[in-house]
Amino acid sequence: MFKPQTSLPEKGNPFYNTTGNGGYSWCIQGKPVVDGLNVLCNCVGYCCARFNEVYSELTGYKGMKYPQLNCNAENFIERAKSIGLTYQLEPIVGGIMVWEGVGSLAGHVAFVEDKPDTDNVFTSESGYNHFDFRNYTRSRGNGNWGLNSNFIYLGCIINPAIPVPPEPVPPTPPETFPFTGLVAKGSKFYSESGRKYSGNAKSSFQLEVLGEQSGTGRYKVYSTRLNPNIVYTDKGNVTKVNDYPFKGIIKGGSPLYNQNGVKYKYGTRCDREVDVIGELNGRYKIYCTKFTPNTVYCNKSDVTRK
Repeated sequence: MFKPQTSLPEKGNPFYNTTGNGGYSWCIQGKPVVDGLNVLCNCVGYCCARFNEVYSELTGYKGMKYPQLNCNAENFIERAKSIGLTYQLEPIVGGIMVWEGVGSLAGHVAFVEDKPDTDNVFTSESGYNHFDFRNYTRSRGNGNWGLNSNFIYLGCIINPAIPVPPEPVPPTPPETFPFTGLVAKGSKFYSESGRKYSGNAKSSFQLEVLGEQSGTGRYKVYSTRLNPNIVYTDKGNVTKVNDYPFKGIIKGGSPLYNQNGVKYKYGTRCDREVDVIGELNGRYKIYCTKFTPNTVYCNKSDVTRK
C-alpha cells in the first residue's frame, strides 16, 4: 500500500506544481499560493496531485497519469469517467471523495489516506483561500461524511493502482418453509419411510415445499397432482420459483441504492435490461454494465421479469 500523508508535501514536489512552475499539474494556482507548491491552497490541485502521486508510487508510472482532474471539485466524477476512471458511493483508500456545492459553491474533494472501519475515513485535504494542508477523520453520519448542508456527497473516484475489495457477500439465510417450487420432469417420489412410489413425474409442475426430511436430503412436498398428496423427493429435483439469477427490465427513473441502503444521486435514465442476482433487505440486487458500479440495488416493484 502507501504511507498516509500527514504533513505538507516537500517543496518542489512536481505533482504539486504547475507545468509553468516546473511540475506536472494542469491545475490553476492556489490561493494563497504556497511557495514551491503552487497548486496550493486548493482542494482540486491537492487531490489531483495526491491521487496521481499515489498512482505513480504504486505502479512506477513516470509523471502524472491523470492531469485532467483539474476542473471544479463538484465535476470530478464526470471528468474521471471521461478519462476512463470509475467511482463508487463508498469511500475507498487511495480514492477521491467528491461533494457537490449548493448554489454557486464549486464543491469540495478530499483524498482518502486510510479507512479504519466502515463508518470512518482518514483524509488529507486543502482548501482554496482557506488552508494549505490538513488531515481529517470524517465519519459517515447521515451519509454526507462530515460536511454541512452546503455540500452534498456524490461518491469516491477509485484509484486504479489499488485493487478494489470485493463486495461483502451477505450470509445465506436458512431455508424457510413453505415455498413454491418447480419439480423436474422424471423426479422420483418417496414415502416418509423411504419407500419409492411407482411412477415418476411425467412433466415439471409447481408444488408446495412444506419442509425437509432430516438426514435424507429430501423435501416434504404437497400437490393435488400427487397420490398421496404429501410425499418426499430429493432436493435436487426442486427449484424455487423465484430462484436467482433471472433477466428483468428496470423502468426508467427508478432509484438505485448501495448495499447499505444509501441512495445514489442518479437513478435509471431509461428502461434497461438487468440481471437480478439476489436480494438484500427487501430490494433486488441487480447487475448491469451501464451502471457505475455495475452491481447496485433497487426496489422490487421497479423490476419486471423479462
